[in-house]
Amino acid sequence: MNREELLNKKLNDMEKRILLSLVAIEKVTSLKIHKILGKLEKIEEIAKLNRESFIKLFGKNSDDIYEKFHNNMDFNYDKYFKFYKTNYLFFDSEYYPQNLFKLYDFPFILFYRGNKDLLLFKRKISIVGTRHNTSYSDKSLDQIVPYLVKNNFVTVSGIASGVDRLVHEKTIKNKGYTIGIIGHGHNTIYPEENIKLYEEMKKNHIIVSEYFPTSGIRKYRFLERNRLVAAFGLGLLVTEAASKSGTSRTIDYALDIGNSVFCLPGRFGDKMSGALNEHIKSGAILFNKLSDLNDELRFKS
Repeated sequence: MNREELLNKKLNDMEKRILLSLVAIEKVTSLKIHKILGKLEKIEEIAKLNRESFIKLFGKNSDDIYEKFHNNMDFNYDKYFKFYKTNYLFFDSEYYPQNLFKLYDFPFILFYRGNKDLLLFKRKISIVGTRHNTSYSDKSLDQIVPYLVKNNFVTVSGIASGVDRLVHEKTIKNKGYTIGIIGHGHNTIYPEENIKLYEEMKKNHIIVSEYFPTSGIRKYRFLERNRLVAAFGLGLLVTEAASKSGTSRTIDYALDIGNSVFCLPGRFGDKMSGALNEHIKSGAILFNKLSDLNDELRFKS
């Protein structure tokens, strides 16, 4: 299947079960599934492969994937998701965020808790920054977030410590709506200090993951999460970031897919701002005043 065929596809029940059964396997990433489907004409072919053909397609040391996949095909998913109080939607759903299709390896399934109607908002903007923010981020967001809420933007961030947490909390405080994207299953709260924020967001906002509810914390998954944060909004706004950090990788993801990246101008000699100055030199937008968002995203304030 080529990309166009995949994007125009309306999934049947068997195809949905196949995708669920693959995504449930830790070793099988979204990227892996995309590469495999690129070699097949139909999704249903995966379920018809014998062991030898399956292993040849999935690569060496995939005997366990073959066994897990066929066990998963008989799994009671309805009972599982009901027990973990988690909902999900496939990429062919009207609720699936269209911006994610900018990613080559967009998730086939999104697992969520909360108000899925927020996924339909076109005015979404992602905001990220370091976990070890200074007062610079705090004070800047005190001006930026109310402006975004007033202009009907839904904020998006990763429910981490630092800037992520500030974004969600300030949006809620200003009576706006916010979307959290996590790099693990919904059954895990990380960091634990955000437990109250989690409870508030799953009740009145939305938390999204591309992993099954019982999926644990893996370092590489936070990088995978960052690509979703980068693609989720119309643009990406960054307040502070150290060089070679997860935030810098998020900026790279956004630039790679052509999303607008706004960086606060950094102070001379500040290690949390130096990286942003470098990104500005490389093509990110210097975010110096609130109207810069209007000018770049072309919305009426």
